[in-house]
Amino acid sequence: MRKIGLIKLRSVMSGQDPALVREEAAFLRSIDPADEFAFVKPLKGILTLFFIETGGSEIYFKDLYERYPGPYYLLVQGSRNSLAASLEILSFLRQKGLEGHLIQGTPEAIHAEIAFFARAQEAKLSLQGVRLGVIGKPSDWLIASDVDYKAVQKKFGIELVDISIRELLQAIELHKIADEKTFNEMLKKTRRADDLRESFYIHGALRALCETYRLSGFTLRCFDLVKKIQQTSCLAFSILNRDGIVAGCEGDVPSLLTMRMMKALTGQSVFMANPARIDPSSREAVYAHCTCPLDMLSGYALATHFESGLGFGIRGDFRKDVFTAAKLSPDLASFRVLTGSIAGNLAEAELCRSQIKVKFDQPIEDLIEKPYGNHLLFTYGNHKRLFDVFFSLF
Repeated sequence: MRKIGLIKLRSVMSGQDPALVREEAAFLRSIDPADEFAFVKPLKGILTLFFIETGGSEIYFKDLYERYPGPYYLLVQGSRNSLAASLEILSFLRQKGLEGHLIQGTPEAIHAEIAFFARAQEAKLSLQGVRLGVIGKPSDWLIASDVDYKAVQKKFGIELVDISIRELLQAIELHKIADEKTFNEMLKKTRRADDLRESFYIHGALRALCETYRLSGFTLRCFDLVKKIQQTSCLAFSILNRDGIVAGCEGDVPSLLTMRMMKALTGQSVFMANPARIDPSSREAVYAHCTCPLDMLSGYALATHFESGLGFGIRGDFRKDVFTAAKLSPDLASFRVLTGSIAGNLAEAELCRSQIKVKFDQPIEDLIEKPYGNHLLFTYGNHKRLFDVFFSLF
C-alpha cells in the first residue's frame, strides 16, 4: 500500500459540517476503491496532497504552504467551490514562481494522477544513499563533462566513489567468471572463446567491485583497458545493464547520473550512445555505441569493438518502438528530455556496432547548438512528463 500524505483544507464556515465529513469519506473511497493508498499525515519523502475541500480554503493554504517543500499538489473535488479555490491557489503559486499541479477529473483520472506523481516522488527518494563508482577519471576527450561530487550528493543524495583502474586490473587478474550461464550462451555465437573468456573476466571483476563498494552502478574509463590489456568492457556492460547494474562508458559522470535516474523512474535499462548524424530539418538522427543492454534487444551479434578492432562490441537489434531520450547537464541545473521513435537499425562499417536511426517528436536544434556533452541516453516508452515532473522535485 502506498502512503500518501493528506492535508485537508476547508473554510471556517464548513469546519463542523457533518455532510462535508460524509462527502469527504465518499470522495476518497471513490478515487481509491481498491485501497491502494493509505492517506496519512505528511511524512518526509512521500507525496503530499493538499485536499482543497471547499471555497474559502485559500487563506489557510497561504498560512501553511511554506512548511512543506514544493511542488504543491492540489486535490480537487467537483463541488463546494473546490476547483475555484484551487485555481486561486495555483495562481498564487505561479506568482511566487513556485510549481503546483491540480489533480482533478473522474475518480479514475484522479487515482492515476496520484499514482503518477507518487512514482516520481518515490524515484527521488530511492536515490538517497545510492553509491555510484567512477572507475578511473573521465576519458581525456570528455572535456565538458566534469561534475562537482559534493553538489551531486547535496542535490540528489547520490554518492560518487572514485576507484582506481589499478584496482580493477587486479580484480581482472583473478580470472573470475561470475555468469557461467550467459558465458555458455555466448560461446555459441563466436569462435573466439579466449576473447570471450577475457571479456567475462572483466565482467566478473566489475561485478565484484560493485559488491565491494556497494555500488548500484558505475562509469569506467574504458579505453584504458584497451591500452593496458588489449580488451574491451563493452560485453560486460551489456550484461551488467541487463542485470540491473547501471554501467556507463568513458567515465562520463553526467551520463551515469542520467542513466541511474532513468532506471529509478522506469525500472528499465538504458542505452548510452554517441550521435553520428543529426538533421534538425527532418528531426532525424543516428546514434551508435559498441555496448547496449541485452534486455533492450530482440537479437544481437558479437562483433569487435569499433575503434580498436579488439574484444567484443555488441551489434544489437532494437525494437521499432517509441523512446524517451534524456541527459542531465554537467552543472546539474537542467535535464533535457526528448521523445521519438526508432525507425530502424543500421549496420554501417564506420560507426560503433549498435546503430539506431531515430525520429524525434520535438525540434532538436539544441542537440547541436546547446549540447550537454556528446552522449544521449535512450529507454523505451514515452516518459517525458514523468521525467519533467521528477526533475522539478529538485
